Amino acid sequence: MRAIALNSADTAPALREDLPAPTAAENEVLVRVHASSLNPVDNSIASGMLAQYGVPYEYPVILGRDYAGVVEQVGAAVSAYRPGDQVFGFVLHANPTARAGAWAELITVTEELSIAPAPEGVELAIAGAAPLAGITAITAVDALELSEGDVLLVVGATGGVGSLAVQLAARAGARVIAPALPEDEQFLRELGVTDVITRGGDIPALVRELAPDGADALLDLVNYAPGSYDAALKPGARVASPTGAAGEGPGRTMVMAAPTAENLTRLGALLADGALRIPVQATYPLAQAPEALAALTGQHTQGKLAIEVR
Repeated sequence: MRAIALNSADTAPALREDLPAPTAAENEVLVRVHASSLNPVDNSIASGMLAQYGVPYEYPVILGRDYAGVVEQVGAAVSAYRPGDQVFGFVLHANPTARAGAWAELITVTEELSIAPAPEGVELAIAGAAPLAGITAITAVDALELSEGDVLLVVGATGGVGSLAVQLAARAGARVIAPALPEDEQFLRELGVTDVITRGGDIPALVRELAPDGADALLDLVNYAPGSYDAALKPGARVASPTGAAGEGPGRTMVMAAPTAENLTRLGALLADGALRIPVQATYPLAQAPEALAALTGQHTQGKLAIEVR
């Protein structure tokens, strides 16, 4: 089986063509993967960062979280899926070890977690770029409890999660403010951002120029500690972040995406009816996934970087 793997702690990710193909256990579904994408956690796994936080690595470690593909085999206890079904989802970064990922020709997932029917009318290439970022965005916007006319500051709006969150926020009726580079303005406005401000400027001051009373909510997708934009916020503003920037207290939420059937089904419905679109900046073949990892951290991206497995 072909897959992108870490062979040991001191090796870089590379294509292997000799890994054993998995088989479905009694409660598992075997999926032939067609598409995946890049997420920041992929670099965290590849760099060994998770090991620093106590996550055991079981080598070879196959990288990749997102997937979309076709069911190839089901275990005897599986009732909801059958061979030929198109499915999508994402696999957890550690369950309980860092080992099995989606940058592979075949993966196994349990019927209860990490899998749902692929959204109808959506290409697998797009569905494969959606799960982790999409569920993170949905969870964050839910936590912010946005209402019509709320002012939302989104830091990191051009990335995978940000480009989806701004669409959901605009759909909820929020006025979305996003720091960005000049070349990002058209991209963000097409997604629903109302006001684009200079990324390198005094963000709180620029927000206050547009909304003198301050923002009602903040989604911080960039910082790892709270407080960077508190001066832009109203007293009691809601804050959400998947990176640790929310802090603690009322209205402040650390966002964690869960690949439950309910979350995946909700995401699939948004994709199927066109309420949410996945902007894909570039697509890499599986063998070039290591180069895609480098691009994710070393280049400015708009939206998602996708992986074509077959």
